[in-house]
Amino acid sequence: MKSIAYFFILPILASFIPFLASNFFDSLYLHGLFCADMFFLSVMLALPRGKIVYKMPFVIIAVAYWLWLETIDSFALAVFYLFTIFVVAAIKRNNLPLFLTFSIGSLVIFLADCDVFFYSTFILFISDIWELASYFWWGRPLFLLVPLLQVSLLTFFARHVLWGKTRIEISHAKAMLMMIIVLVANFGMNSFQSRQPIVDFPVKNWLWHKLSSGIVTKNLWLDKKTASNFSVWEENRSIENDFQRPTVTILIESWGVSKNNLLEKALLAPFDSSNAYFSGLLLRGAGHTQGAEWEDFGADGGQILGDPIPRKFQKNGLQTWYFHGYGGHFYNRMKNYAKFGFDSLLFKKDLAQRGLKECKYGFYGICDSSVIEYLDSLLTDSVPKYIYWTTLDSHPPYELSTIEQTSPICESLNLTPIECTYFTLQENTSRKIAWLASRHPNYKFIIRGDHRPMGSVSETDFVQSFYFRWVSMVILN
Repeated sequence: MKSIAYFFILPILASFIPFLASNFFDSLYLHGLFCADMFFLSVMLALPRGKIVYKMPFVIIAVAYWLWLETIDSFALAVFYLFTIFVVAAIKRNNLPLFLTFSIGSLVIFLADCDVFFYSTFILFISDIWELASYFWWGRPLFLLVPLLQVSLLTFFARHVLWGKTRIEISHAKAMLMMIIVLVANFGMNSFQSRQPIVDFPVKNWLWHKLSSGIVTKNLWLDKKTASNFSVWEENRSIENDFQRPTVTILIESWGVSKNNLLEKALLAPFDSSNAYFSGLLLRGAGHTQGAEWEDFGADGGQILGDPIPRKFQKNGLQTWYFHGYGGHFYNRMKNYAKFGFDSLLFKKDLAQRGLKECKYGFYGICDSSVIEYLDSLLTDSVPKYIYWTTLDSHPPYELSTIEQTSPICESLNLTPIECTYFTLQENTSRKIAWLASRHPNYKFIIRGDHRPMGSVSETDFVQSFYFRWVSMVILN
């Protein structure tokens, strides 16, 4: 009985890192506590070699699963499980083949898990994360180290417990019974509650993610009350339609849409007294900051098809400027953003040389208030411009943000400490933007968020209180 318990420890270890990450960032697909694929792999390796006839019930279950669901991902999963069964039946039952098969299988399962997590949370692929990791010296080593540590932990446990001095071997009947118990227990737990899955199927989720759009599209809902209380920008309706008019486009960090309608109204309130053409909600295609920038440039995914929006302004004789208060190396902006049609790119170093003030956001960057003062001076001359600015003040982690005075709204709406910090930062920047727009009525101002706020250590439900891929948007003048 003790040896059987070991098979239930490995799936928990396999789920540990993805489970924590999915809950911290409120990933769209909720991660289970127990990895079914790791359980299946370890149990199959504990069976005797060969004896394919005895393994046929597992084959029949895989095929029956496909025929029952009749979906392309269930077919792909059945093929994957069949492949695993036949590979495991063929390999020798000594240390090297076991070690290699288990290590490769563990890595495949973990990478499938990670790919679903990054896409469902940020709409990023693992290849995108690899590129992002290159912007820090420690990024790519960390990218490689995390899966290495995860697989090493699993393999160390399996090597020393499941096939140590004496390899644990179980019968086919016992293996089938163990799997039935897991599946029945999972079905029973899910019938009592549907919020938190107990058993996770990383490979199935990965195949679903690769072969359909369901992992994201099914979550792009708005509560009926929210949809009725706010204007919603029509999908496919052009936001930039006059490329001869001087324009300031501002991407506000983490300016998402709160599920609390009172809080959402408060987030839009700084623009109530402004000359607003539109004030409401926008559905984003992207789920991270650079993706939102590319979307605003008219170059989804960074791919240029035709003229990007900045270049259209440029061709109409406007000066084109890009501002961001962080380093130009991040997201490779300094190297790549001129191709979108920007004449001037100004980042932290450039702005600091011009005397703009730095703030601490968990990292150092140029304060939004200081950028607004600089923009004010820039817009006063007679040269028409197109300016794109990505803000910083409301960037997480909010636990490390310092604000001199919190907004009175915090008390009136009974906001939590993190909500209060987030809201105060957003309100401060929005009020200054509204002031800037009022001083330059000849400029059209397009203000929108990039994504919902991401992550809070002290308040784990904070991210979940915002809609996925919905952001706030205001168009002034």
